[in-house]
Amino acid sequence: MAHPRHEDVRQRYGARCGYCGVRENDVAGELTVDHFRPAALGGDDSDDNLVYACVRCNLYKQDYAPAPEDLPKGRRVLHPLRDNLAIHVRLDDQTGRLEALSETGRFHIALLHLNRPPLIAYRMQGRLAELLVAKQRLLEAENRQLRQLLEAQEQYIAELRRLLGSSQ
Repeated sequence: MAHPRHEDVRQRYGARCGYCGVRENDVAGELTVDHFRPAALGGDDSDDNLVYACVRCNLYKQDYAPAPEDLPKGRRVLHPLRDNLAIHVRLDDQTGRLEALSETGRFHIALLHLNRPPLIAYRMQGRLAELLVAKQRLLEAENRQLRQLLEAQEQYIAELRRLLGSSQ
């Protein structure tokens, strides 16, 4: 059964998993609502505690919450809306893998299995789509330039014909 606030959470996250970024259209179904701080450990249904998550990320995260001794070691899950992910994780565009920039990033990637092969393939497919769009834009711009050049040459030819016709 869906969480009572499912649609609100879904909208807040743009129908994407807050942890791995996969879109529900790409998995052919709605995602789940995860309690960032698990309900079993005192987490509530506040906006800040509800994360839209794919089934895999929710499964890997389970009821994890850092113990007091975990925090100084950087062992915690990054909150998709509160944490600046760029401080902890970066995407390698060439490989599709996430790279840790901090111990917290390393833990986050490992706990959620964010470099699992289907996610890497998903990221690479997204990167390919971006590159194809960029290539299309370049080709369209080149096409416009060639049309302008062709038009200028046609005008030049017309002017040459006019001049040749008036000199005879």
